[in-house]
Amino acid sequence: MEQLEKGYNYLENNNYFFGEIPDKRAIQVADYKFFWDTSDELSPFGCEEAYIAFCELCNWLIDNPNAPIIECFEWILESWDLELDDFNDDIIESDSILRIIQDMDFYEELMSLDYTIISTGFGQLILQGKIDMDVKNIIQLSILRQMNSNVLDNFLGNNIEWKYVRYLYLQKLLEILEEA
Repeated sequence: MEQLEKGYNYLENNNYFFGEIPDKRAIQVADYKFFWDTSDELSPFGCEEAYIAFCELCNWLIDNPNAPIIECFEWILESWDLELDDFNDDIIESDSILRIIQDMDFYEELMSLDYTIISTGFGQLILQGKIDMDVKNIIQLSILRQMNSNVLDNFLGNNIEWKYVRYLYLQKLLEILEEA
């Protein structure tokens, strides 16, 4: 699968990512085509929520040039009426996920939040060439929650191929996160 082959150089075909020049380290660390594919809904930047989150991160960094990125994540979680302490290992438990699926708006409460967290975290990599250690766990939790079979089923229905591709993308995101 071409999207998952290592060695993709985003800058060979593009100058900008959503209007921003990607950091060279991001190009080296995230050297998979799927990572940069803004038209693939299964990729980290392939949906409207991810695009908005990336743009908001760009604006947040302009408004808060010396603030640690954890403050941006606190701001994101506050907009969902959550605190950093609320975003812990409990969110990846199947019971917690099933409760969201059954009792709440699955897309708004789970998918939108995870897309926002994932694209903000990897947005920092694109813009600054790193992901701060104090936010890696938050990003990892969102990725792991997205890997849960209940989430994949509710997001992609009976499309086994898409579920498999999405899962592979998420696995690669964990590897990129580790290296970032």
